[in-house]
Order: sequence, then C-alpha cells, then structure tokens
Amino acid sequence: MDKEFLISYLKKRNYWWQTKKIAPSDKGTQRKDYLNKIKEADRLERIICLSGIRRSGKTTILYQYIDLLLKEKKPEEIVYVRIDDLIGKIDSLHDILNTYYEVTGIDPSIGSTYFLLDEIYVMKEWQLQLKYYIDAHAKCKFIISGSSKTLLYLDASESLAGRIRFLDVFPLTFREFLEFNNTDLLLPQKPDLENFEEIEKAHNSIIAHKQSLLHLLSKYFDTGGYPEWFKIKDIEQWHRTIVEDYFALILFRDIVSVFKVKDPILLEKMVRDIATVSTNRFTYKGLSERLDIDRETVKLYLYYLQSSMMVFVADVFAPSKKAVEKRAKKLYFWEEGLRRALTLDKDDGKAAENIVAWHLIKKGRDSKAFFEPYYWKNKYEVDFVYDDSKKIIPIEVKYRENPTNADLKGLIEFMEMEELGIGIVVTKDTLRKWEFGGRQVLFIPIWLFLLVI
Repeated sequence: MDKEFLISYLKKRNYWWQTKKIAPSDKGTQRKDYLNKIKEADRLERIICLSGIRRSGKTTILYQYIDLLLKEKKPEEIVYVRIDDLIGKIDSLHDILNTYYEVTGIDPSIGSTYFLLDEIYVMKEWQLQLKYYIDAHAKCKFIISGSSKTLLYLDASESLAGRIRFLDVFPLTFREFLEFNNTDLLLPQKPDLENFEEIEKAHNSIIAHKQSLLHLLSKYFDTGGYPEWFKIKDIEQWHRTIVEDYFALILFRDIVSVFKVKDPILLEKMVRDIATVSTNRFTYKGLSERLDIDRETVKLYLYYLQSSMMVFVADVFAPSKKAVEKRAKKLYFWEEGLRRALTLDKDDGKAAENIVAWHLIKKGRDSKAFFEPYYWKNKYEVDFVYDDSKKIIPIEVKYRENPTNADLKGLIEFMEMEELGIGIVVTKDTLRKWEFGGRQVLFIPIWLFLLVI
C-alpha cells in the first residue's frame, strides 16, 4: 500500500471535511427518485449498490446523497472513494478504512460512518472484504456503485446474498430531461396507466405547453439521456463526444477490460450492427451468419453488452421457458443518443420504440428487481408486453398521425388470447379511447406517455 498517497487522496477527495458542503459543480440537478430510493434502502441493514451504464449519473447521485447526509452527520463521517483511482496504490478495501481511522480518529467499526465506494467492481474480491465488516457487525455503512450489474450481482450473489440492495441507474428519462432543461412546466402526477380518465386529466393539465414539449422531445430523440449533454449543448460536438469518449469507455473499460474479451474489434463490429438493427427481431443463428461470428461468441458478447447496459434483449412472451428459448428475440440499443451518433440514423419511429421500451423497463424494475422485457408474436405482433407480476399490459408503438384500428390486429389478438381488459397504443399525437367486446385500447401521445410512465 502507498500510505502517503492514500492519506493525501482521502483528504483531497473528501473536501467537505473542511468546507462542510458539496460544491455545486458536483451536485448537479437533483435526481429525486434515486435519492428517495437510497433513503428508503438506507433504513435497512444492507449494502446499497447503484449499477448502470457509464456516465448515466451514478457518481453525481452519490454526491447528492452526501449532500443530504451532511445535514445530519459530521462531514468527517462521510467518505467518498473512487476505487479505480487507487488501483496499484492499495491492496484491499481494508487499507481505506484503516487509513481513514488513522487520519480522522473515527473508528468505522463502532462509529456511524458512511463509505461511498465508486466503481467498486475493479477491486478483486470486494464482496468478501465487505462481508468481513458485516460479519463483524461493524456500524459503518456502505453505498457502492459499478457499471456492470451482472458482474456485481455474480460477485455478490453468494457472499452477500440478502445483504445487498441493487438500484438501477438509467440515463435521464424524458421527465428528467425536462427538469434538467430548466423548464417551468408543472409536470403531471403519474396516473394509473389503465385509467383513461386519469391520463386525460394529465393530458389536459399540460396541453397548453404541447409545442414546447414536442420541441424538447425532438431534442431528446437527437441527444439521448446522458446528463453531460447540458454542459455541451452543441449537437455535432455532442455526437463526437459520446462516440469517441462514452462509447470507447463503455466498450473497452467496462467490457473488454473487465471480461477479458479476446477480439475487441469483433465486439465493436457487433455493437455497431446492433445499433443499426435496434428494435428488430433476431435469432442467434441469423446474427452469427450476418456478422460471420460463431453462435457461442454471439451469445457471449450479447451477455457482456447486456451486463454493461449497452443493449437489452426482449424474449417472446410465452407460457413456457422452453418455448421462449426457441423463438426469435428482439434487440434494443439502450441509449438513443449514442445509437444515433453511431449510425447517423434519424428514424423517429425506431427512436420512439427504443425510448418507450427502456422507459417501460425502468418502470418494471422499479417494481420488480429482475424485471424482464417481452414482446409477442403470433400471426401478428405486439411491440412490448409489460409484465411485473401484478399486471400484464400489451403496448404497441405507432409513431405516426392517426393510427387506425386496423393497425391493432396484434394487440387485439393478444388481448383476447390473454383475456386482458386494457391495451395501450403509443402514438405520435393522438389521445382517445376505443372499446371493443368489453375491452379498451388507450391511444396516448408519446410526449405524454413518457411523462406519466
């Protein structure tokens, strides 16, 4: 261990020990939903783990939580460390806690201290080191983060089972995008998606701002949900930044380096292809033939990409797991701004389906830890089947003017087969309710749907 370096690092990184506050540049725009989730989880005797694609805002959320803690705790009782800053400088997490004790005189085993450990997965056997403090009934609390949920979960699944709470951090939702844009809109409360009267009420409360919302939605399609866009605000420079910086970091630091990928050029080729065909159905066989990659490598690389939240895969909704495995899947590229920058594809219809899908995944994971996305295909198709164990809602994206009942053959077929009372069509700008055979199809404009989901 380089003790002199670590002492200097702790004092410099944790500047609030002297200033008693977080710098405005570190706090950013508050993301209240995540802070509320952390506060709720903090009441439990568990490690809290934030996971999400790189640059989605995990570090800023940690600083925002430190800002909240400073209202209740002594500044010296709150410690932030970015673990990848210390690779080669420390031997284990124990070095951090022991050196902290020496510097501050506060014993983490008996004091109510917080350790916020960013990008923890780069430290080998981190889970065993944290388990040591839990088993010893230490009073300190740990909030950790990482860019690979799958890797974090696999590491923690045995040693920390039942002792760790995972919170997914996503790029900005459309609602957050509006908040970051400093709009003075009074955004509607989120209604029950199956209650058309509540949806109509939300629509009427903001309809006067429709043109502004449409303008910002168009910008959201172009830029995506990375918070740093609001520091750059030039679309050409932004697209260069997310390809040359973000894409390279995610690909080479979060995937190639962590999973020891043997052929990074092949992986990059696959990512760019997925960005092009996002929202399409695929089979492992078809993808391997198109990219000239063997099927097992395709499966392995897709696992890596899903782990780092660069892509997600939707299985077909089917009654048995065996049936699912044999059917075509659907590919989605996680971040629309990055997808556009990689492909120069300005297909708003594809963007609409991509963005609706990940908003639904976020909603699902808020209510079910390992929520999985589905679509449905028989004679016709349904874009998305939302199933959080409490309810099933089929959702079709028709991003065009005045979709007709003839567009809904798949939705109707699925609703009748599953005996469902409600289905949703996300439209470009249509709000209405259609009833058939005791069932309802709700048509909701995308600019409203993304705000109330």
